[in-house]
Amino acid sequence: MTETNYKMKGCPALIAFLADTHDTAPGPIFAFLRSRPPALIVHTGDFLHGWKQQSCVHMEECRNAMELLRSCAELAPTFISIGNHESYLSGNDIEIIRSTGVTLLDNSYVTQDIGGHRLVIGGLSSGYYTAFQQGKISASESYSEIKRRHKTPMPETGWLRDFADADGYHILLMHHPEYISKVPASVELTLSGHAHGGQWRFYDMHTKQWRGVYAPDQGLLPKLTGGIIDGRLIISRGLSNPALIPRLNNDTEIIYIERC
Repeated sequence: MTETNYKMKGCPALIAFLADTHDTAPGPIFAFLRSRPPALIVHTGDFLHGWKQQSCVHMEECRNAMELLRSCAELAPTFISIGNHESYLSGNDIEIIRSTGVTLLDNSYVTQDIGGHRLVIGGLSSGYYTAFQQGKISASESYSEIKRRHKTPMPETGWLRDFADADGYHILLMHHPEYISKVPASVELTLSGHAHGGQWRFYDMHTKQWRGVYAPDQGLLPKLTGGIIDGRLIISRGLSNPALIPRLNNDTEIIYIERC
């Protein structure tokens, strides 16, 4: 695991950004957080792993995820959004997650004052979760079955205009980076994961940038796998490797963001 640092204009506080922990052991992650305590911790989803209702896993059994969320909330105000691996969360699951002390944002936003600055923090839920809540996909369907039988579900974006119009510095937690075209341009900072860095990364001599080979929902040679995009989207390579294929040139990362 590596520490990646970004400086963003107007960022009001030191932010620790986590993504795609997939119920992994939280010790190494929290060691980083303790060594450099942030003012704010955010997680853009896939803190669980697997399709929970299909595999009959109960929230209480996801001990690594629960420990990570609880420890983060004890260290600093912690905000999380919903990724595709949280698609089948029940109302009871949501309450159990919130009992850790984190603020879970499901197509909603809150304000937070830090160091005299007003932050507006929103969470855009994965379209998979929204589709399940609306009855468009079934708890008996796996991720691969959904991909075969349906188009990639789109998120619920109707609330984003109110979010963008609220006074303060806007931070949007959005698991899927490919949703960026739906985010109002006035939102100063959007954070995403999901792409796992493209799993295998290679240096493109033409663009002078590192590129990934494959990402879910983007396919081969995806464009959105890591780094800063258009000065307003930061994509994490994630903090675990849930795939059977090993990573190549693609360390897991914890990201810190501060004012430039």
